This record gives sequence, C-alpha cells and structure tokens, in this order.
Amino acid sequence: MKKVIIIPAAVLLLILVAFATTGAYRVPTLEVEFVEERPAVVKSVEYTVDGLTCRGKSRGFAGMISGVEGIVSLTTYARSNTAIVEYDPTLTDPVEIETAFEGPIAHEDEEDFPFKAKK
Repeated sequence: MKKVIIIPAAVLLLILVAFATTGAYRVPTLEVEFVEERPAVVKSVEYTVDGLTCRGKSRGFAGMISGVEGIVSLTTYARSNTAIVEYDPTLTDPVEIETAFEGPIAHEDEEDFPFKAKK
C-alpha cells in the first residue's frame, strides 16, 4: 500500500522541482556557426525579438541574417525570445544586422514576419 502512495508522490515532487528550477538555466533553441574560422576580433549583440518563438522561426531568423557579411554565429532562445549574434566589427554592426531581420521578406506566414526587435 505504501508503494501506491510513494511513487505518485515522488513523481509529483520531481515535477514540482522541474518547474521550480526551470528559470535557473537557459537551453538554446538553435546554435549556428556561419564561418569556419573565427576572426581575431568578435563582438556580440543580444536582441529581444518578437516572433522568435520556436526552432523553425529561429531557422528563419538565421536565414535572414546569414546574408550579412561579418556574421560569425547565432544562438537563439525561444523561451525568452532572444537572439545573440556574434559578428566581426570590421565588417558589420548591430544596426546592419537589425536591418537584415526587420526588413520585408516574402514568406507564407506573413503575419509572423518580419521579425521585430523589442525596444
């Protein structure tokens, strides 16, 4: 009879611990390297992006910024709608990167695009 009570209680406890600690760590939704060899100087910029809500949208976002010369890597976090972009400051800047993903694109789900940086 004790097993009947102990097992569900243990499962419930594990679920509560998982919810309580979910904000303690960040798991990337997508990590992309755009260059084979990292430049000597790399800067990073973090954007909070409306519309960055899942792995598929993260891939779309990566495709939008991939054409910007100087982008080194991208890490997205759908849970917090953030994107961290590493770039070569001699080739691009945060304004040019933001322009790339806020510009108009042709896509089937136009209500979800273009992405907008939250100010």
